[in-house]
Formats: sequence, structure tokens, C-alpha cells
Amino acid sequence: MYCSLFFAAAAIAAVGAVAARSDAFPAVAFGRLPKPSLLGHEKIAPWVIEHTANGQQAEFFVLLADQADLSAAATMRTKTEKGRYVYDKLRNKKQATQGPILRWLREHRLEHRSFYIVNAVLVKGTREIAETLAARPDVARVEGNSRITNSLPQPGSVTEAPLQPRIPERIEPGINYTHAPQVWELGFTVAGNCGCKRRYRGSLDA
Repeated sequence: MYCSLFFAAAAIAAVGAVAARSDAFPAVAFGRLPKPSLLGHEKIAPWVIEHTANGQQAEFFVLLADQADLSAAATMRTKTEKGRYVYDKLRNKKQATQGPILRWLREHRLEHRSFYIVNAVLVKGTREIAETLAARPDVARVEGNSRITNSLPQPGSVTEAPLQPRIPERIEPGINYTHAPQVWELGFTVAGNCGCKRRYRGSLDA
């Protein structure tokens, strides 16, 4: 089952891989074809090889070699201009380049989903399908769609708070600095003490 949130994360990860691992990935971000030494099985990620062993099927991203060149966005002044330019550029690149591979996938009745943020197609298939797609000149890389699980801490047991607040075991240093204990000894509390106030007023009147 496809999960849109996971697809987005995988697509972003694929972009990072293309940008960061220049020694292992072709420079597809600027529309250049992969190096000849990367054609064939070397274009398939080890994860895909592992998870398609013994006839198994797996989900993998097929990254196209022709990626949108977004460098011109840096020269635009407003975020609105940049956003519209990037969106149009990515959508147009997808529509201009994914037609042949999408037709092939439909003809072979393979599960797939098209993306435009990265010019790629998510495919579910066997090792043979991955190898066939990797051999295409318009494909730069076949990357795995590994599943990520997060181990979140479980909430502990809920204990009821006491009905009456506990009396502090000691007075905090900051309270002592304000001479609050001496004021309390005079009878002034948070709730107030009318008798003390009267005595205090009397001493002032005297």
C-alpha cells in the first residue's frame, strides 16, 4: 500500500543521495546522462538486489536521468516567483520525460506511481523488472523504497495527584533572599491575615 508521506520522504532522500554521493551517482540534477560505467546492474542499489532475491517483489524508485534544472530560480526576487517557476519546471519535466516509461509500465500491468518533485517513478516489481528498467538509457538509478519505523516511547501509568498540596520540605534559597520567612513570622501569609493587618496599621498610626 502506498503512503504519500513516506513517498515524499523517500523522494527527498533520493534527491539527497543524488547530490551527496557524486562518486556513486550520476549528476542527474542537471540533465546529464550517467557515466558509461554505471550502466546496467551497477545502476541498481544493493537494497533492491537484496529485496528482490529468490523471485521476491519490492518497491523501488526509478530515477530518470533527465532532471529539471532549477538554477534560474536563484535569480528571481520574490518567493512567489521562485515557487511558481520551480513548480512549473518540475511538472513540465515530468510530463516531457516520463511518457515512454509510464507506457511501458502500463503495458506490463505493473504497480507504479509517478512523481515530479524528483523526476522518478515508484515501481513494484521483481529483480527482472528492476534490471530491465535500469538498462534503459533514460534511467539514471534504481533506488530501494525501504520502510522506516519509529519506536516512540510508550506513556507510563497515570498517577492521581494528591488532593492536598504537599508542604515543601525546605525553604528555597530564593525565598530566603527576599526575607519571606521573617514576613511570615509577622503573620502575613498568601491568604492574608486581617488581625495582623490591623496590628500593623496600629503600629503605623502610633
